[in-house]
Order: sequence, then C-alpha cells, then structure tokens
Amino acid sequence: MPTFRPALPLLLRGAVAGAVLLPLGLAGPVLAADPQSSGLSPSVLPSSPAAAEPAQAETELRISGPTGTVDPGRHVVGVRLLAAGRPVRDAEVQVQRRTPDGWAHAARVSTDAEGLGHVQLPFERSTRLRAVYPGSSTRSAATSREIVVQVADFRRRAVEVASRQDGDPYRRGGTGPDSFDCSGLVQYSFGQVGRSLPRTSGEQARATRRIARSEARPGDLIFISSGGRVSHVGIYAGDGEFWDAPTSGGHVSRRDIWTNDFFVGRVD
Repeated sequence: MPTFRPALPLLLRGAVAGAVLLPLGLAGPVLAADPQSSGLSPSVLPSSPAAAEPAQAETELRISGPTGTVDPGRHVVGVRLLAAGRPVRDAEVQVQRRTPDGWAHAARVSTDAEGLGHVQLPFERSTRLRAVYPGSSTRSAATSREIVVQVADFRRRAVEVASRQDGDPYRRGGTGPDSFDCSGLVQYSFGQVGRSLPRTSGEQARATRRIARSEARPGDLIFISSGGRVSHVGIYAGDGEFWDAPTSGGHVSRRDIWTNDFFVGRVD
C-alpha cells in the first residue's frame, strides 16, 4: 500500500522558488534598514555632501579727484567699481577723508551702469581721500588707494594778494583796487581768495579766532590795540613782519610789527 506524504513542504518550496523568480519591481517597496535594528551606527551611515559656498568675484575700486593745486571750494570726486573686470552698477561706495582722528565718512556714492559714481565735496585745505566698498554675497570688499587733493592755503594766497598792492597809496575808507586803508586792504585781500570779512578792523577782530602769538602763520591777522580798542590791522607775512596800509601819506608795504601791543586773529 503506497505511503501518503503531505504536499505542504513541496508547496512551500515552490512558493519560495517563485518568490526568488519574481521581478524586483513586483516585489513591493524596499524599506530602509533601521540603524538600530541593523546594528549600524548613524555616524557611519553615508551622508550627502554640503552645498559649496558660491565664490565671490574679485572687485577693484578706484578713486579720482582734481589734479594739481585747486582753490578752496567744492570739487568733484569720482569712483569706479569693477568686479571680475566688469562694471558694477547700483553699488554703494563710501568716500572717506583723513582726519587727525582717523578716516571719517565724507559722502556715499551710488554707481551707474559703467560702475562710475561722482560727488562734489567741499575742500578748505589739502585732504587725503579713499573709497571703501563693503562687499556683498557675490563680490569681495575693496578699498581704493589713497589720493591727496592739494588745496591752496587761502591765507597764504591772501598774503600774495596783499603783496601785489605794494606801493598803492593809503586812502581813508579805501577798499581797493588802487588805494586802501588798513581794514580795506585786509578785506580786499581775503575777498580775492573767496573769504568775506567785515569792513572795519574792530569787526574783523570779532570775526576771527584769536590764537597765541607763537602760533602765528602767514595770512593770520595782526590787530594793534590803542586805548583798549583795535586801532589798526595788517596781514602777517612771517618773520615778525606784516603787510598793511598805514596812515595818511603812506602806502601799502611790508614792514616790522613796530609795537608789542597786539594780538593775533585767524580767519577760518
């Protein structure tokens, strides 16, 4: 009599074999292994590389100003900003001037399509300038070279104007250009270099800044006192001398300060 064998093991073997032969795409989703259950430490699992920081374009900043020696007043200063050799538009550039305390803000300039920007700045004396660009996420920061704007010293120029009046006659109330009294000569000389002063010597004394005699420089004013009031004024020329228009019958000349009863004022 034949022996009966259960068919279940055969069916299982067939099922296993069928599962192996199934295409991968039909086997259902593949689940990622749990690091804890798989025995893998999270620290050794592969990670995606961090996004690289974008490279900043190298910038170049230039500054320009008036050439030669200029008169006191407002003059144009220009800047140009390039990145990777190309103009940068709509960028803010700061123009700075050198002071005894360091670099100080003078103006802010916005560049155009050519990378250019211009601004008018006031100059009273020779000044060092530079331009500074703070940079951006795509462009590096930059500082220009320094330039010096040479400004003629208006006080020394006033001395030169007075010297050209050498020999002109004194005339009471005279304000030039061919005859002068003392305060008229001072007013005229400074007016020729862009400085407005009052008419009389007393008013001129009140309009200037009093300084020590040891600090006197050419172009400062020498006020001579008499009876407690200012009676005469001239323009200091250096070496203890000044230019003045003396009294009636005299003429404009450079001469020694003949008295010790004087004080010094500076036109600012």
